[in-house]
Amino acid sequence: MGALKKKIPVTHWTMWVGSVAIAGIPGLAGFFSKDEILWQAFSSPKGSTALWAVGLVTAAMTAFYMWRLMNMTFYGQSRVKPAVAVHLHESPKVMTWPLIALAAGSVLAGWLGVPKLWAIFGEGFRAFPRWLDPVFADPLPRVADIVNSSKEQVEPTLEWSLMILSVAIAAGGISLAYYLYSKHPEIPDRMLVRFRGLHTVLYNKWYVDEIYDFLFVNGLCKGGGSAMGEFDRRVVDGGVNGAGWLTRASGTLSMWWDTWIVDGAVRFTSFSVKLLSYPVCLLESGRVQTYAFFVVVGLLGFLGYYIAR
Repeated sequence: MGALKKKIPVTHWTMWVGSVAIAGIPGLAGFFSKDEILWQAFSSPKGSTALWAVGLVTAAMTAFYMWRLMNMTFYGQSRVKPAVAVHLHESPKVMTWPLIALAAGSVLAGWLGVPKLWAIFGEGFRAFPRWLDPVFADPLPRVADIVNSSKEQVEPTLEWSLMILSVAIAAGGISLAYYLYSKHPEIPDRMLVRFRGLHTVLYNKWYVDEIYDFLFVNGLCKGGGSAMGEFDRRVVDGGVNGAGWLTRASGTLSMWWDTWIVDGAVRFTSFSVKLLSYPVCLLESGRVQTYAFFVVVGLLGFLGYYIAR
């Protein structure tokens, strides 16, 4: 983009206020919050110089990249194509009024935490910065207690010195961004060519998204999900289906064994007994005439045998 300051003035000035605030310039909301965070990182019981240094470097980077954004969007030479430039115009009020309200908050909201104003405006003004205190139930210390204890342990001059240093760091980040991207935009281009590898890494955000996609999206989620699905189909479902097939096969075999071996043996035994019982039934009829007949037949048999011999 570039040179959009006059094309979209309301957006420019609200963005300017927001950028100044987030850079930590005194008097705006970002200054109060940034200074309080840096001070607690340095002076609170759980703070340290290392944490304060990390916060300070982060504050410098924030001031730099916000004013890099401002310079490349609203100042310098326009990089908008002529066919697009003719359509540039300010946003409607439905968008600019919320921007103005947010810009006003960026200017005024930080003053809610200034203790001297509590005495002027009363307890109602004092209540807003402390409305999260009930969240920190015992035995956790309240935020206000930590703040007060840290301020009592450190000399006020040190707090002012650190505050001035953080403001100077923010001003340095803004000045560096203005120098590189407004006064001498050719320097970043030369640095890009000279440090092509580093620029590629930073441009791609340390490849965090690609690593995340590789490890989690494509790896753990897609690959792991596919592997778990395959495990479910082949192992879990295979085990269940195999158990079902084995149960059906063993049931079929058991039915065949019961039908042809167990029942067959019982039926064969009964059939054999029934078959063998026929000759006995012929002899043991229970009738006297039949017995007399067999006696006569027997006598005739013995007699015939005797005569034949």
